[in-house]
Amino acid sequence: MTFFEWDQSYSVGIKIIDAQHKKLFKLIDDLYVATNNIHGGKAESIENIILDLAAYVEFHFGTEEKYFKEFKYDKTESHTEEHHFYERKIADFKNRYEKGEDVGEEMMLFLKQWLSEHIKIKDKEYSKCFSEHGLV
Repeated sequence: MTFFEWDQSYSVGIKIIDAQHKKLFKLIDDLYVATNNIHGGKAESIENIILDLAAYVEFHFGTEEKYFKEFKYDKTESHTEEHHFYERKIADFKNRYEKGEDVGEEMMLFLKQWLSEHIKIKDKEYSKCFSEHGLV
């Protein structure tokens, strides 16, 4: 059972970015499995998945932002602000989890909605810029 499955509607047409997005979808599914004790137990602890999400998204955002700078993307500032919002939200989930709150389900729903909207709207806006600079 998959909670959040990548399909072509999420493709931005840039292989490296699509591959990174697929990894994020996998991490969200891992959180779903851990939160719901699917397959007889937690595959990983929720804390480890939160740490993985924070680390991987830092890497992913770094990739996007590197190209924003390199290609002089005109929406860099607003797009980067969305990245900062996500980072703050993940830090908040992590802090709440460390204080003993059950944040798994809330976090999954946030991630699914935020990532879906972010990719399908904001990320697709840079596709043309990136491809015009030879990134495919």
